[in-house]
Amino acid sequence: MKFLSVGCGDTTVIITTNDTIMIDCYKIDEYTRYLPSNKVIKALFITHQHYDHFDGMEYLKDNGYSIDYLIYSPYSRRYNDNSVEYDEWQKFQNLASHFEKKGSNVYKPFRQDSFDKPWWTVSGLQIWMLGPNKEIANSATRELHDASLVFLVKNKSTGNKCCFTGDASDKNLNWIANNTKNYCDDTLHASHHASINGADLEFIKKANIKDTIISTKSGIYENVPHPTALKRYKDNSSNKVYRTDVDGTLTWKF
Repeated sequence: MKFLSVGCGDTTVIITTNDTIMIDCYKIDEYTRYLPSNKVIKALFITHQHYDHFDGMEYLKDNGYSIDYLIYSPYSRRYNDNSVEYDEWQKFQNLASHFEKKGSNVYKPFRQDSFDKPWWTVSGLQIWMLGPNKEIANSATRELHDASLVFLVKNKSTGNKCCFTGDASDKNLNWIANNTKNYCDDTLHASHHASINGADLEFIKKANIKDTIISTKSGIYENVPHPTALKRYKDNSSNKVYRTDVDGTLTWKF
């Protein structure tokens, strides 16, 4: 599992014995050495439709990659929606449509109804879809981060886990914290590049975090990463908080 240093964006590549799985794909053109030689991506999760999470799909399209499973936020954009610009939204829709026409299986999941079994098992990994909650994601006042995918990836063999939060909003995360047991208990991929928006204290406290991974870069946006958010992660991580702008690309023996 490689958490790539892509600035204030997100890209994680999971390389299994036979498959490559990606969570978001910003600036993947700078890390082509981690892409499969057969140009087949087993699964690509796009946590939400912002450029800094999906823009690498353009590179994958232009260079002949296929995606077996494309899984992305179930958000429905409203007219004059300030949380995602129209051109940004349309670019993602066009890229998703391209891969669907090429044979990708497309899923836009909300939180799974039951946790008796994983939402999906693939390449030796169990995927548990924690969010978004359908009512929050579809509310009249919704914003894109309210519908960011939040999911737990667990290695069936080792038991190692990583909770991915995309850019999930406080509302999104707080609901998960109050309605879910054991949703992390290992590595947390922090929301929204350690902005204060997405650093819900209750979610962080209840996550039982060992290590926190923050994909970020200071100096691009004001107060990102936010000092209060950084303190919350530090205070509630039993091992260490890692930052891609400080520590570079991180490799986890997952």
